[in-house]
Amino acid sequence: MENLNPATVVSTIVVLAFAGLVFAAAISDVLRYIVPNRLCLAVCLLYPVHILSATRPVSWQDAVLIAVLALVAGFALFAWGKWGGGDAKLFAAVALWAGPSLFLEMALITSLAGGVMALFIWLQHRLARAPGLMLALAPDPDPDFDIMQAQIPYGAAIAVGALYVAFTLLKVG
Repeated sequence: MENLNPATVVSTIVVLAFAGLVFAAAISDVLRYIVPNRLCLAVCLLYPVHILSATRPVSWQDAVLIAVLALVAGFALFAWGKWGGGDAKLFAAVALWAGPSLFLEMALITSLAGGVMALFIWLQHRLARAPGLMLALAPDPDPDFDIMQAQIPYGAAIAVGALYVAFTLLKVG
């Protein structure tokens, strides 16, 4: 515990609060397919506290630019019908925290987590249609199911990317 000074403690609490807010957004998305605006806003409003409490310099101007670009990309996915509006806002809020140094890794991890979720949902529907196979987790079979049109709580995938950001921020101080 050589780094147990007040600045490190505050910085750690702020990063853990970030992770907790994103986790709450993910739970809401999984349960209700809604990412509350207040949680996205709270993640953004907590960022200046992170800037002030971080034990290393934060490139906040570049992080804001990354977040704006992430929001534009997220709204493009929303307009295309692939994401919800809350997903776009949460992705941008997490991109703010990721900044230029962690954004690409966060986006890749988020994409991989989203792909795993889509595969899981597809398998649920495939197994539900298998003759003689009953799964407690499988929904009622839908013969018209199309994974490309399926509703996926992408906030959970974004939270996986956010956890990477949080753990990295905790590791580097």
